[in-house]
Amino acid sequence: MEIRPLADAELEPTLDLFEAVAAEGRWLATEAPVDRREVRARWRALAATGEGTILVALDAGAPVGVAAMVGRDAPELGMAVRADRRREGIGDALVRACLAWARDRGAARVVLHVFRHNGAAIALYRKHGFATCGVAPGAFRRRSGERWEALRMERALGPDAGADHVGGSASSR
Repeated sequence: MEIRPLADAELEPTLDLFEAVAAEGRWLATEAPVDRREVRARWRALAATGEGTILVALDAGAPVGVAAMVGRDAPELGMAVRADRRREGIGDALVRACLAWARDRGAARVVLHVFRHNGAAIALYRKHGFATCGVAPGAFRRRSGERWEALRMERALGPDAGADHVGGSASSR
């Protein structure tokens, strides 16, 4: 497996992956149907402006996971892993790569929001040193009209924060 910045050649298959995870209706703030044109433009702008990055996890050249880092001083992490490839270390590798990307750019910390019902993701983030620092009650309005609560988690990256808790390379597994 390889983790690298999203290239034009992987854009459409990575959008397919993002759309499939959104269609599950449980893990992402984005819900189906996905406006591919809008997401495509947002991802391209993020890379072009330097205000963040999109990292893709590739296995045999096919996208199996994607992560976005938005911002500079305290980038916000968001990610998705293909349903049939979860619990294989892809999320772990993506988090390591995101932390390395943020550290390389001098970010003070990484933040994220995760739905309270996503226990596997919460455990993964805790494994990498993220701590819950707040709750956003009802912050994510769903198309159904429901309002979902999310935990706000942070991981400091300053000189006193130490290295990532998990060993191994962020670029391969």
